[in-house]
Amino acid sequence: MHASPVSTATCVRRLFVLLCGYEIIPLSVSLRGADDRLVIAVPITAYLLDTDRGWVLFDTGLDEANLRDPARRASHYTAIGWDPAPVVKPHHELGAQLAGLGLGFDDISTVILSHLHADHTGHLKRLTHARVLIQKAEQACIAQDPLPMAVFASDIRLDGLRWDILDGDAEIMPGITALFTPGHTPGHMSLRVDLPVTGPVILTADVGDLAENFDAGILPGASVDDDAALASIRRINALEAETGALKLMTHDPDQARRIRLAPECYD
Repeated sequence: MHASPVSTATCVRRLFVLLCGYEIIPLSVSLRGADDRLVIAVPITAYLLDTDRGWVLFDTGLDEANLRDPARRASHYTAIGWDPAPVVKPHHELGAQLAGLGLGFDDISTVILSHLHADHTGHLKRLTHARVLIQKAEQACIAQDPLPMAVFASDIRLDGLRWDILDGDAEIMPGITALFTPGHTPGHMSLRVDLPVTGPVILTADVGDLAENFDAGILPGASVDDDAALASIRRINALEAETGALKLMTHDPDQARRIRLAPECYD
């Protein structure tokens, strides 16, 4: 159900939900304490914002090239226990979805990264011309050796990236607000987006994969800080209750069947 229209000044005209593939994982990865024998397919979503300051992309999906090449598929996924590997069909590919909207990677002027996991950073290498926003605590992970699990050097250690470092909550532009929601990773962030008709929208990223994480206050399977992760779930819940926002979850398979997927949009 959509929130009521708001009077908040916003430069955001439309929001597109981009379905960028699926991951096949034990339910316990998304819902702590669940039976490991249960397996679910969860969507990977990214979000494209049409603003009067240019096109803004929140997260960039997986790089499907790592799935097509057998050697890269093995080294990036199956050899490290990410098995089975994700599924990215041609219609899921980010470039194809942008083309369907009459756009290319070069049209994206701003990228906002929720965090550094590979299902969020895959196409960053095609966006080195853009301004890239990341939280300070997350950007610090790039220098770690070895990198954290599920973070690919080929996605993030790129020459010429224009990092724009945030340190906590921040207004990125009128109608787009960064929400510091650590726990899943050290510098995880979500977004609040204010649309002219739909009103406030919360893009949770990986604070919680499933509605159950929020409804029952259950953590996902892993975090770097359980207390911070639970506080972030509660923060999203409080903001949703306060504003009546539409909450869009990156990995909830039931919600993906109900919401508008690109080329449809929210305005």
